[in-house]
Amino acid sequence: MGTHVKRAFVLGVLAIVPLACGSTTPAMPNPVIEPTIDQPGRYIVRYRDSVVEIVLDTKYAANNLGEEWLILNTAMSGMTGADTEIDRELVSVRTPDGRTIPLPSYREFNAAYSKIAPAARRAGLASDPLDFTRASRRDCLVDFFPLPGSGRSARKALHVSKNDLCVGLLYFPIPNGVQPGSWKLIVEFEETEAILPFTLEVERP
Repeated sequence: MGTHVKRAFVLGVLAIVPLACGSTTPAMPNPVIEPTIDQPGRYIVRYRDSVVEIVLDTKYAANNLGEEWLILNTAMSGMTGADTEIDRELVSVRTPDGRTIPLPSYREFNAAYSKIAPAARRAGLASDPLDFTRASRRDCLVDFFPLPGSGRSARKALHVSKNDLCVGLLYFPIPNGVQPGSWKLIVEFEETEAILPFTLEVERP
């Protein structure tokens, strides 16, 4: 084998090795400097910034206006190798009439669960998969509201990195029922906040 051929072969191997090693870690999108929001599906809104990615599925809520509880399917992940904390006390929704409603305590959810249970089951079945953004991440549960009898404890906070994808339902009690209009899911952090706008409309046949 000639000198030039040997050199080309070695360079080719060196070029392949990093790709093979990288295939076991999540494929990251281009670096996100400013917060970005897009809508990958009719009922899906995705928020990304430099540290966190949140995907929201509003399908169940859009098809069940008037209910006393707003139920949203969510997926949460980090954008870096470091953990990002999502504190349940800093998660809320903004209603079309401007009210801010925080997540209820797990005790409140537990007390109301006998009334919520049928809706919770339907929401779980109606929700679309939210693992389409990046593959090869560790599955985990948001678990702010583990179902009674599941044996799991309610989390006070969630810690996510780029290697985690945590999925779960969020429940908000809405006085006078869930109304059509412009809503926002808000997740606050120490120095910033993630705001996911979504619209609930009366479905037309």
